[in-house]
Amino acid sequence: MKKTRILWSGITGRTGTQALIACDNCEFAEIVAGVCRNNAKYYTYNQLDEINDDFDVIVDFSHKDSFDKVLDFALKVRKPLVSGTSDITEEQLKNLENAANIIPIFRGGNFRFEVEKFINDVVDFAKSYDGKIKLIETHYKTKKIPSETAKVIAKRVFDITGKVVEIESHLEYDDLINDWRVGNLHCRVQGFEQLAKDILKIANMIEHQKPDGLYDLNKILNK
Repeated sequence: MKKTRILWSGITGRTGTQALIACDNCEFAEIVAGVCRNNAKYYTYNQLDEINDDFDVIVDFSHKDSFDKVLDFALKVRKPLVSGTSDITEEQLKNLENAANIIPIFRGGNFRFEVEKFINDVVDFAKSYDGKIKLIETHYKTKKIPSETAKVIAKRVFDITGKVVEIESHLEYDDLINDWRVGNLHCRVQGFEQLAKDILKIANMIEHQKPDGLYDLNKILNK
């Protein structure tokens, strides 16, 4: 089986570090080169045009200040992009949406397959529930809230059922724990190990898609 060759932007971050480990036992994807702000082992964002490694997909989990350079580079080389950089501006998001008509781009508030199942369960719950729908999320203390996943849940429920989800966010955990509850439904994920594995799988999937607006897990799994 041919592996999806990945250029990983933000390679020295928590997710990139775990992805490097995950590649040791991955049968369908490999990281062939990395980009970061300053590390002699990898390319920097001023060296994008100097990259001579062959790659199939760009994964970007870096800083919003590097977002424009990565997107411009992806368009220049016409490679699919998995965009996970947070806190981008409305203008940057619009540029990403426009680019998604030229190259395949995955941009989701959720990158975890386990959480995607939870989101679908919440939607099913909302379809038949007549009361107020409250999402209670509890995260590690440095997490930005409301989480992107909470926003995805609220949007998905509203788009499908027309019902509003009230989000209640808490920062309590010292460990890297993310926790969501709606009624009797519960989803908890911990650390970045499984997240990195899921992103490798997404990179493998987006390699084989055609430009069709922004992809998320719901869209790519139903293709």
